[in-house]
Amino acid sequence: MKEVRDLAYWIEDAIDTFLLTVPEKKPGKRAAVRRLFLKTKKLSAVHMLGDEINKIEARIKEIEESRVRYGINNLGEGVDGESGQPVKRIVLPDVDEEGIVGFEADRDEILSLLLDKKNKRRSVISIVGQGGLGKTTLARKVYNSGVVKQKFPIRLWVVISQKFNSIDILGKIADEFKIEPPRNFNDYDRLTKLRRSLQETKYLIILDDIWGEEFWKQIEEVIPDERNGSRILITTRFEKVAVAADPVSVPYKLPVLNEESSLKLFFKKALPNSNMNERYSDDLYDISKKIAKRCGGLPLALRVLGGLLSTKPAASWRAEMEKLDWGNDGEECSAIIGTSYDNLPFALKSCFMYFAAFPEDYEIDARSLLWMWVAEGFIPHRENKTLEDTAEMFLEDLAQRSMIQVWKRDYCGGFIEICRIHDLLHDLATRKARENFLVAFPKVDGVRRLAIHDIEPSDELMASAHSNLRSLWCLRRAPNISQFTHLKVLRTRSADYKPDKFGRLSLLRYVDFGFLNVLEVDKNCFGKFIGGMRFLQTLDLRLCMVKLPDFVWNIKLRHVLLPPWSLGPPPKIDLTNLQTLTGVDLPRESWVAQGSPKLPNVKYLVMYVPRAQGRVQWDAIVPLLNTMKYLVVLDLRGPDIPLKIIDMRHFLFHCRLTDLTLNDTRDDEDEEQRAQPDYPQTPNKIVLDDGMLPKYLIKLDLENIEFWKDPFLVLEKLENLRYLSLNGSKLLRRLCCSTRGFGKLEELELINLTGLEEWEIEKGAMPMLKKLFVFRCHALHVPLGLQYLTVLHLLNWPCNQTSGTDKNKIRSICKHVPSLYIE
Repeated sequence: MKEVRDLAYWIEDAIDTFLLTVPEKKPGKRAAVRRLFLKTKKLSAVHMLGDEINKIEARIKEIEESRVRYGINNLGEGVDGESGQPVKRIVLPDVDEEGIVGFEADRDEILSLLLDKKNKRRSVISIVGQGGLGKTTLARKVYNSGVVKQKFPIRLWVVISQKFNSIDILGKIADEFKIEPPRNFNDYDRLTKLRRSLQETKYLIILDDIWGEEFWKQIEEVIPDERNGSRILITTRFEKVAVAADPVSVPYKLPVLNEESSLKLFFKKALPNSNMNERYSDDLYDISKKIAKRCGGLPLALRVLGGLLSTKPAASWRAEMEKLDWGNDGEECSAIIGTSYDNLPFALKSCFMYFAAFPEDYEIDARSLLWMWVAEGFIPHRENKTLEDTAEMFLEDLAQRSMIQVWKRDYCGGFIEICRIHDLLHDLATRKARENFLVAFPKVDGVRRLAIHDIEPSDELMASAHSNLRSLWCLRRAPNISQFTHLKVLRTRSADYKPDKFGRLSLLRYVDFGFLNVLEVDKNCFGKFIGGMRFLQTLDLRLCMVKLPDFVWNIKLRHVLLPPWSLGPPPKIDLTNLQTLTGVDLPRESWVAQGSPKLPNVKYLVMYVPRAQGRVQWDAIVPLLNTMKYLVVLDLRGPDIPLKIIDMRHFLFHCRLTDLTLNDTRDDEDEEQRAQPDYPQTPNKIVLDDGMLPKYLIKLDLENIEFWKDPFLVLEKLENLRYLSLNGSKLLRRLCCSTRGFGKLEELELINLTGLEEWEIEKGAMPMLKKLFVFRCHALHVPLGLQYLTVLHLLNWPCNQTSGTDKNKIRSICKHVPSLYIE
């Protein structure tokens, strides 16, 4: 297998070397002379490639003869599930509830310790147990419980893991309190402010996955004990860690699941679409009991094995069990997750090993991950699907198999936004990836993909890396990478762009620079560096204050993420491959005369439309929007937004639109601009009509929009709306939610509606509402209709100008709400 893998890398190197040798054809002056030069150079490159092909073919013949001689089957022969086609997503699991089967009593016990009124000291409660037992799942269930939200005004969650830095951990806690680091970055001053903030409130801090006994000693002095019932909840595999943190509190040793709960969790994963109470056949029930018993009551083993068997017919489960290598006593979990990896389709194995690039317990942005998979070439082409669509299926497949953890899904499609991977599965990915696929620093020599997490590598150290390095992740400052001419994926959190440091990386397909400092170099030089990447697919410069020259847009880009107010593509340019475009300043003045660029396949669009020469060119973007038949997410920002530009009665592009943000930035314009004689002196007032907004909207965010009349009269008729935010309106006086209005709404935000005084909620309105946030609406009287919102579990209400009687009124009306915050 190693020989075949090395051969595949040899082939890849030969092709990429050929691509580097042959420059891209460029039109322009002296084209005939240039074509002759390119033809001569290409003939030489083709001759060199031919020699490589002859050597490769000879090596293939040697490997084939060895395979026959030793009787080795072709990969996939006699192995089920190796088709390379991922299974379809069966069910959308509830992220908060997934995996909590059987922990009800444990949750109640932890809650009783946290809420013990007799214990006033800041005590440390510990959940102790082996890997895969569900410690984090249980802690998360406690963290999200209504009673905890109600009793602890401040709740913080911090992941520790094996490698930790106490200053970084305390810095994360300070970030939650919005305590910014001082300019001279004096950690002592910042931590002093943090301690002072913690002294002023009752808090719950969860420290997840602590490994070392010394950790608590390093942070204890910053976390005060005001004897107000504050708590620390830690999860750890080691009882000695729990005792070191608090010798008085008895560690809670999490037990394994009993037989009944094990079977219930197994069925939940293996048969996700079945009714938990339905009657299974005696044979299926018998084999399921045996499988669940062999998992030893470990939730991770049950979920992973259940996820594996969910991809196979139930009739084959007995045969599958007989094939499993269960390992020795106490090793069932490792053996099961190893078997689940072995049963992954080939393409999914590469995708799974890719998780080794991230640190333990890292919260991974799923969209960026999918784009990296595409750039690496892991994703096969599927008929009538984009590569990104297929990559999304792959990620859902890994989630269904419980090979990864779904941390957050979006409102609109239920798609994964944030994912994580369990420590044991991360260890497995790391072990498999070491087989010449991917390694984490400090191993450098001879690797194809390199991840550097905790240090800033020196140029001398990087010089020892293989020149054919394909992917490089640096969570610190980027090293000198000019020698890595075959690089395809580059991801760094910080970099100083210098031409001699980056060289000519024309094969890059994915670039994420994080924070990029180009202030001291020629920006045109940086533009040429990007423009020379003829295969570039994803360009992420969200935190980089740079402007791209027009020629960069000639690349066949798929995803472009730029800082706000960046110059967009030039007119009449064809960007057929582009699916994501954010941060651009549109439209250009030249669009009015020359027409807009072609962006027919864009799904995610964020546009800033500024005022130019006294007016906003809103009409210029209407033709652009009308061609976007695949648009799913649209975010428009600019002064005096007219709703006619998204009126579905006149335009066709709304048929897939589910997420819409309209932000009138009029108030953000500077004083000099407002002083101009032609600046409009009255706010842009909007009237919503029935049928104006896309009927499939799931998420709607309206910021600084002034309405002539109650917008709820129209918005409550949007049958699919689940999230609504109204932010910033001085003129709106009254709102009304009628019976059966907002039938699917789950979350509502009313923010900065300074003129709002009355809100009527009729019985039967908003029957699915779970979260209601009302901020800075201090003139608003408490609506009696809040009592009709029976499934509401979180409510925030302002009180700065509310009388004590009204505070009591809120509490009286909302007795049924578990988490009630009076701001």
